[in-house]
Amino acid sequence: MIKRLLLPLLFLSPLVNADSGSRLIASGGIAGFEGTAGGGITPWAFIGGYTSKEEISYSANVQYLSLNDYSLTTAGAGISLFDRVEISVQRQRLDISAGLTSNVFALLTEGAVTNANSATIEQDIVGAKVKLFGDGVFTQNSWVPQVAIGAQYKKNRDFDSSLSLPDGTVPLPEIGVPLLLGAKDDSGTDVYVSATKLWLGTPSGYNLLTNLTARYTKANVFGLLGFGTEENDNAKLEWEGSLALLISPTTAIGTEFRTQTNRLGGLAEEDTVVDAFIAYFPNKSISITAAYVDLGNLPLQESSSGFYLSVNGNF
Repeated sequence: MIKRLLLPLLFLSPLVNADSGSRLIASGGIAGFEGTAGGGITPWAFIGGYTSKEEISYSANVQYLSLNDYSLTTAGAGISLFDRVEISVQRQRLDISAGLTSNVFALLTEGAVTNANSATIEQDIVGAKVKLFGDGVFTQNSWVPQVAIGAQYKKNRDFDSSLSLPDGTVPLPEIGVPLLLGAKDDSGTDVYVSATKLWLGTPSGYNLLTNLTARYTKANVFGLLGFGTEENDNAKLEWEGSLALLISPTTAIGTEFRTQTNRLGGLAEEDTVVDAFIAYFPNKSISITAAYVDLGNLPLQESSSGFYLSVNGNF
């Protein structure tokens, strides 16, 4: 999918600014783990990259998050048009250790099966964001933020992918981890509104970024565990936020949060996600972000925290 997106972008390359755009460095944020520009776990109203109203740019990203018996790898690409529209695609892969899947089978079979293979859950995300009004960087004589609206269509590729045992048998045909835990659908669309403001020279000569995002969604654990349940299939409003301080022209530190509606319960009870990050922007072409992320509870892993690394390129 990523290759298919990059091919048409190559034809647009004559329109791309050779210096990666005209906006201030770091003002486009990074591509988060869902592919949308902003922080690592929440979108911002800023359009990704550094394009002005006359420019087009494209981007690529890769991320890795280690969570003990879980690990999440994501990669994607995007295009930004005239500081107004952003389009992105992202592939996510969640790897689940054999120890965890074995524990799931042991619970389901009351100890009759205690050994199972590792499992993976993959998800594709297609995102679009449009700036509605405001300029969160250059309009410093007003408190009004930049506001954007966006959508992320998510498709879980392993909703009904069967789990197998080491001998090759499949005790639960066409039942994947999301379905096993009670999810109803394999796809869904998140709709969000973000308001973002960069306060130049505040506080004490530094630049401070504030962001608040409202998301309407029925995703379970971002969609990696499917969407909705038979008992609770309605989308709910969730809140996300970012606070970042640019301690130098090329370095930002900050924190984020993201609430989650607990639909599945039981083993898959969801918690609010928080992180603390440091992002380095040596130039407008690349950024590197490291973070400590706490997802709270994941199935059979009550304390799920670990380190996140993201590399973004703008062209």
